[in-house]
Amino acid sequence: MRNLNKILLLLASVILLFITAVTAIAVCTKNAHPGVGLRKEDPSPKSISASKTAFNNIGQIRVFSKEDENAEKSVIVLIPWFEFDGTDQAFYEELDRKHQSIKLMFVNFFSNHTKAELLKLGEDSIKNELKAQINESLVLGKISGIYFNDYLFLD
Repeated sequence: MRNLNKILLLLASVILLFITAVTAIAVCTKNAHPGVGLRKEDPSPKSISASKTAFNNIGQIRVFSKEDENAEKSVIVLIPWFEFDGTDQAFYEELDRKHQSIKLMFVNFFSNHTKAELLKLGEDSIKNELKAQINESLVLGKISGIYFNDYLFLD
């Protein structure tokens, strides 16, 4: 029994030493890029300037991406909000009236792309394309920015 404990302790030590060595090599050779795949957080609706207004009545959107070549889908969770110039109450009310059709635009966009396509497009391109689609449907004004409180892919 004591020999087994010594062997297990030796094995655990070798594994720990291996992990430490690989990590040190990756850091020293500059091959480690921690946080490279992380998304930069968008500002919150409370942080916009006084000359702009935030519209955050869309709520959470959960949508399946399009199936990829392996017939796999990803669940995408979004909480979008918009920013527009000024404090136009009539435009805010138009956004509020049309929030269901705007939500449908998000659902259609994300359900027509695979996870790989969305990652390749990038968040900025997606925001610009959605902003253009939404602005086409608006009459009283235009949104100046789209932001996401949540933008998650669940596999």
